[in-house]
Amino acid sequence: MSGYRTLHRIPTQTPIYRVHFSPCRPPSNDGSLRLVTAGPSNQIHVYSLRERTSSGELDATPLVVETVECLVPSDFVAPEDKCTLGYGALDITRNYIGTDPLAGHEVIAASQLGGRVSIWVRLDPASHAGKEFDTSNNIASSSSLDGVRYITPDVEFDTPATGTTLAIRPPSLGLYYSQYETDILLAVGCADGSVLLLQSGILAYYKQNQSSSSGRIVGDASSSNHQSQVVINVKSTNRPGEVVATIGRGHACVMSIAWHPSIPNTFAVGRKDGSMDIYSSTSSSTEDGNALNFRRMHRLSDSTRPLRGLTFSQPQGMLLFAGDDSGKIYQYDTSVATCNFAEFSDSKRASSAPIKLVAFALSAHKGWIMNLTSFEDEKRIVSCGSDRSVKVWDCGMGFGSSMAVHSFDGVHGGYVWDVAVGCVGGEDGKKKKSLLVSCGNDGVVQVYSCGD
Repeated sequence: MSGYRTLHRIPTQTPIYRVHFSPCRPPSNDGSLRLVTAGPSNQIHVYSLRERTSSGELDATPLVVETVECLVPSDFVAPEDKCTLGYGALDITRNYIGTDPLAGHEVIAASQLGGRVSIWVRLDPASHAGKEFDTSNNIASSSSLDGVRYITPDVEFDTPATGTTLAIRPPSLGLYYSQYETDILLAVGCADGSVLLLQSGILAYYKQNQSSSSGRIVGDASSSNHQSQVVINVKSTNRPGEVVATIGRGHACVMSIAWHPSIPNTFAVGRKDGSMDIYSSTSSSTEDGNALNFRRMHRLSDSTRPLRGLTFSQPQGMLLFAGDDSGKIYQYDTSVATCNFAEFSDSKRASSAPIKLVAFALSAHKGWIMNLTSFEDEKRIVSCGSDRSVKVWDCGMGFGSSMAVHSFDGVHGGYVWDVAVGCVGGEDGKKKKSLLVSCGNDGVVQVYSCGD
């Protein structure tokens, strides 16, 4: 699986708008990778991807891909309804942060085009190994069909958002948040230009003295001391969907949202008029949990076309990339603002540091740029567009030449809506290998190797 090449095609019956890899350990713990897709269907499909190990199998495909779950709304009726709003936005995180990078409950949040948000939680298999827990409360009445589980949401609520943008605030930065901010928070975009920051009703992190009789267990899976594991509930006492903050009202419609990976409570917003705003909160929550006061730190107006793609480089956020409907990708230097946040006595100093346009790929795509995502090496990003192509870019000196590291042209029969990056393997001492995945209007999910 060296070099850049197509590995597998997953055909579906409907267009696919969003695709994400899970950051959590799979239930089987076999080195596989969970892939989640969403589109106009009222089902969110979860796939398992793993390397094919048996040389005796006739299938020459290097990957084994299986459908393992379908996430469905609370009012789901099988067979699938013919008329459905579908899901236009999707994000995934893990809500327990320990020394094991794969430990934690998997939290999947998706938004229907009407604004309804659904959240599903899958418990970490390593943290509760050998323990009994009850998941019957979120198994739909049609719980199994052709060996696939149908799971209804743990939390569901309505919002006034468009349903096309949703981003989870990084729980990994929870130690910097106030002790009263216990929930995973969701940012959703609205047609009036505002971003709503919402309570999810799901806990983001846990204190060692927190306990419950629910029988659900979370703990550091890498620890040999089982006494350090904590019995907890995945749900908080906050009301799901409650608005924590309303940010940026009165500007152009929100097209994209990206949270900064290392500066707490800081995110970028791409708008329909081509402007990009960066907001940050320097205040701490009080006991009412609603004292987050965001203000705009920067406005970047280098584009005049809608910004559908937006991503910070991972894991430190040294660079910010934005892709617009003219096919350009803009690269901004955020390294001055990105440093060890603990060194700052005033968070305002970090978020207000200057951000500069350093390069742009003038003809990255021959059409709209639908989305961007970053590799975790801080060196590469991936773009996808309406020109049916997926392109890998080096973030270094060659970016401004508009020469991609690799281009997958004509890989879809229509718009390529989304791209994601993940890793497969790593078990039994094997080297992890990066995978790239794309989805489009043709209803096909494409999986590629990434030059490892």
